[in-house]
Amino acid sequence: MVGPQVLILVDGVRLNNSVYRTGPVQYLNLIDPYSIDRIEVLRGPGSVLYGSDAMGGVIQVFGAKPDTSGGRDGFHFGGRALQRFSSAELGLVNHVRAEVGYNGFGVLGGWTLKSLSNLTGGRGVGEQSYSGYNHWSAMGAVEQRIQGGLLSGWKVRMGYLLARIHNAGRTDKLYTKNSLQMYDNFDDLVYGQIHGLLRPLRTRGRLILSYQRFFERKDASVVADDFATVMETTRDETQVHTLGADLQLRTLLWGRRLQLQYGGMWYHDNVGSSRQFRSAGDSWAQLDSLPYPDGSSYHNWGAHALVTGVPVRAKGHELHLTAGYRLHGMRGEAPSQLSLPAVSFSHVGHVAHGSVRYIYRDRAVLAATFSQGFRAPNLFEAVMLGDSGQFFHVPNADLGPERSDTMELLFRGRFGRVRFGYTFYATLLHSLIKRDFTTFDGQTEVGGKPVTWNVNAGRGLMFGMASTLKIRMGRGFSLGGHLTYTWGEQWVDDGMDLPLRLVPPLFGGARLRYDMPAFGKIRGYAQTSIRGAGKQSRLSPEDIKDSRIPDGGTEGWAVWNLRVGAHINRHVRVTLAVDNLTNNKYRYHGSGLWAPGTNVMLTAEGDLSF
Repeated sequence: MVGPQVLILVDGVRLNNSVYRTGPVQYLNLIDPYSIDRIEVLRGPGSVLYGSDAMGGVIQVFGAKPDTSGGRDGFHFGGRALQRFSSAELGLVNHVRAEVGYNGFGVLGGWTLKSLSNLTGGRGVGEQSYSGYNHWSAMGAVEQRIQGGLLSGWKVRMGYLLARIHNAGRTDKLYTKNSLQMYDNFDDLVYGQIHGLLRPLRTRGRLILSYQRFFERKDASVVADDFATVMETTRDETQVHTLGADLQLRTLLWGRRLQLQYGGMWYHDNVGSSRQFRSAGDSWAQLDSLPYPDGSSYHNWGAHALVTGVPVRAKGHELHLTAGYRLHGMRGEAPSQLSLPAVSFSHVGHVAHGSVRYIYRDRAVLAATFSQGFRAPNLFEAVMLGDSGQFFHVPNADLGPERSDTMELLFRGRFGRVRFGYTFYATLLHSLIKRDFTTFDGQTEVGGKPVTWNVNAGRGLMFGMASTLKIRMGRGFSLGGHLTYTWGEQWVDDGMDLPLRLVPPLFGGARLRYDMPAFGKIRGYAQTSIRGAGKQSRLSPEDIKDSRIPDGGTEGWAVWNLRVGAHINRHVRVTLAVDNLTNNKYRYHGSGLWAPGTNVMLTAEGDLSF
């Protein structure tokens, strides 16, 4: 699943908001990868723990944290500098970071600037117009470890993330409909967090309070036949202010044989927008129709409980039983505009989770899981008014949540030098939100575009498998690979089954890696890999109309990559990578751009700590 059907979290704070567009979107790119400590991915529904939007999965990003341990004499100073060059887009990345810690207190700050020119695709593609953009970001964190009293050992952290993306283009309709869209995205996230262990209650807790400001400017332009001269532009600007609170608790009982996870969350969006129009040579004129009426709001709240018991634990054998439940509610409101009345919609629902896991030492896991997922409609789907690209979109106050029921079987093992994992799943989909034709002021078209709104009319089935394999071959060599297969179909009222939208093709890869033994202070590795996908010609009606998908479907592809890296010493690291050595022409299914041709990437980084 894509777009708002996948939840993105940053240090436990929801990045998703009520104006996220459907389909493949760029919002994950707001997060600077060079300011990240790690990423955790939950494949499949996570709605019991995380609520709405966690229907297709959860991507949780954990930012870098200051070191509060202190060094010699209780003082610690660290810094990092990184520079990266890539040839396919003549891209240059600069990142610097510094931190100071002293006696339980730490401060961390960083800054990243990316300058990316137009991307050159594989053989025969050449430079892709309007694909370059600029991205700069900053981050900061302050952390204090409490060293006495009831909350001894607890940590209080304040964090700040800033992102600015300028002039990112969407060009899939540029050469067919003379249509160009340019985006600016800004995001500011400030949050405070306190977490630690209440020993008398055997409970670990975390409370997060957050504020996020999200801004998007979209310039939808009609260009001349030279694809550069702008004839007219409609500019939409949307700003969202989000307040959030999230409480998570975990209690261990009966010698750790019973674990309770429980908590609640509340988020409130306040939305404002404007729409302007300009013909070539004229000044901007304010339009009465707005993407979202000023004063629109969206509330998201929920409470959950997850219980895990271990009735069997003996001689390396463990049996884990888990059951969970979540009550979740939302409310969206938008004032009246033009001839449309005010829109108000709300929903309260619940989802459940259950699993059985058998664990043998650290060698094998066998699990069966049932999970329900849901996604409440957001403001983009329910109240947006105006041009959405191919259609003229109008609100629908009766729109309800999407839902899913998933069964999953998982087996992971480690035997000697071999690690492997297999997952099989099947998902029933209910009340999927899909586009349908309607009227506006009695008209079926506005500006030559069909009038549509969103309705709950989709039902379907997805099933698939994912597998991983890694073999340590000895003498520093290792072999690894992965393979993923997905099938999706929608059930329509006339009894005819159709493919679901944007179902990915068979996808996989394999790699051979050599880790060089240390030579003095120098350590290094070399890796060769292949990555590829099968052809996806099984298209939904929406796919066939999607300008990002070639006629007949997306062709299969395979690319060959090389990578070498060296730790010169404990402070300096250098990596050289060459992707797509044979300069193949390919694209990911549903992408609006051809992937890079032969791409040489050189990264040098150094750090200092004392």
